Amino acid sequence: MKILAVGAGSMGRRRLRDLLALEAGEVVLYEPQADRCYEIAARFGLRGFTDFEKALAEKPDAMTVSTPPALHDRYVQKAVDLRIHVFAEVPFVLDPEVLGAITARADDYPSVLGVSHTMRYYPPVRIIHDRILSGHIGKPLYLEYSLGNYLPDWHPYEDYRRFYASDVSLGGAGMDMLLHELNAIQWWMGGVRRVSARLTKLSSLEIKGPDNHDIMLDFENGGRGFFHHDVIEQGTVGRHIRVIGEEGTIEWHQNLPSVRLYQGSTKLSRELGFDQAADWLAALKASREMTEILARQQPQSGRLPSASALSFTYESCYLREMCHFLD
Repeated sequence: MKILAVGAGSMGRRRLRDLLALEAGEVVLYEPQADRCYEIAARFGLRGFTDFEKALAEKPDAMTVSTPPALHDRYVQKAVDLRIHVFAEVPFVLDPEVLGAITARADDYPSVLGVSHTMRYYPPVRIIHDRILSGHIGKPLYLEYSLGNYLPDWHPYEDYRRFYASDVSLGGAGMDMLLHELNAIQWWMGGVRRVSARLTKLSSLEIKGPDNHDIMLDFENGGRGFFHHDVIEQGTVGRHIRVIGEEGTIEWHQNLPSVRLYQGSTKLSRELGFDQAADWLAALKASREMTEILARQQPQSGRLPSASALSFTYESCYLREMCHFLD
């Protein structure tokens, strides 16, 4: 199989890293920024193109799209027109009309339409999902979810004002991050019946768009939720999650290696380590593989996270979802 990887930013390099490690076939790169294209192609030992039509002339069987979200539509639409396999970061496409047209063709589409769903491979996210669905806390009534980080820390090797995450028109200002978390929330709580949001600019960060997002959710099961996200927090520990049910509570803070499950019937709490995830053995295997990949490919992949000293590394979630797409 021949794969055309579109984009050589931080996510594009992750996808290249994993495609090569999985020995998926011949991989060629398209990156319109010439200096980046030639640098990354040389580091990974593959052919790079700065002209999209010339890249398409390679007749790829599959395409991965890792560009700023506002640029997804062109590449995904082209892949669909060619009826080849396509995997794109979130959002799959940005324009609702383009999405509607692709969705209308999905049932008869002869190849794979893949969208990033990394969070579902994250052990604590899987634990929360499985405990809710198995009835450990009864009917879920309310969710509270908070995630904050600091935009200039995302790419410390470049000026945050110069990459897409600082511009809402490109799909940045945290808007793409919202979709990852909302995917997990709906996986736990079910479909959303009604949503209201307040998006504001509070900080002095030089970004074009909101830096603070508050979202109220009414779920189809009658439950409710509140989701907060921002790109202005410094020094916090990441996700704080609490799901309240008729018969108990599930809670997780991202700095902790376990999920807390409280059951009202016993008045007791249990700490569920990551090894309690149903797919833990697969997660552990992928983490060990990723540790080896990172150690081996770090010189080629540039400034990507180093291998974790712990038994689990989040980078392995990217490996698992790419493996799923290829399968």
